[in-house]
Amino acid sequence: MILENLGKTWEMEDLGSKTVFSGVSGHIQRGDKIAVVGVNGAGKSTFLKVLSGNTEPTRGSVKIGANVAIGYFSQHSMDVLDPKKTVFDTVQEVLPLSNIGVIRNLCAAFLFSGDEVEKRVDQLSGGEKSRLVLATLLGRPLNFLILDEPTNHLDIQSREVLLDILKEFSGTLVLVSHDRYFLRSLVGRVFEIGQGRMTDYKGDYEYYLSKTGRDHRAV
Repeated sequence: MILENLGKTWEMEDLGSKTVFSGVSGHIQRGDKIAVVGVNGAGKSTFLKVLSGNTEPTRGSVKIGANVAIGYFSQHSMDVLDPKKTVFDTVQEVLPLSNIGVIRNLCAAFLFSGDEVEKRVDQLSGGEKSRLVLATLLGRPLNFLILDEPTNHLDIQSREVLLDILKEFSGTLVLVSHDRYFLRSLVGRVFEIGQGRMTDYKGDYEYYLSKTGRDHRAV
């Protein structure tokens, strides 16, 4: 993915316009695992929405390489689940050619085992819905994941399961997370968004902290 002079301005009623970031240029390489960090309100979620194509940039462009298949997760992803469908039905929908064993194995990988696969979406907790959406993403043949706070609502066991799966994921990953352990264990590059700009730190999360002197409150 190539970012060229990327910028986003929101037009807000009664408040005029607010530029979230501008002048963002850079490359995302195949296999990169990147954390997007910055203070609350810096524009991290907006940046991910632009990368994923869920909102258009106001300026500049995002150029996507050939054969790139993007999957996007945010807290709003849970709202599009069909409340009447079961866990099994929801996963089967994204894997229509797979047999029952494959679908059950994917469900089990996200801690839905036995009769739990027959639970309806409207019976699930927030954490269970998050796991279900992530299962539908990671079960598909995607090679570029954009994840906005994927560990929200997840308990410790679920976070460890997701971390292990993402470590094994051979594609490209860009994520926002407030979980320091998650970032330390996973990413090899950090984009910091602040004061309307993006700084690219070509090292892991510890490298970013050492270069900036930031503590966890800046994530």
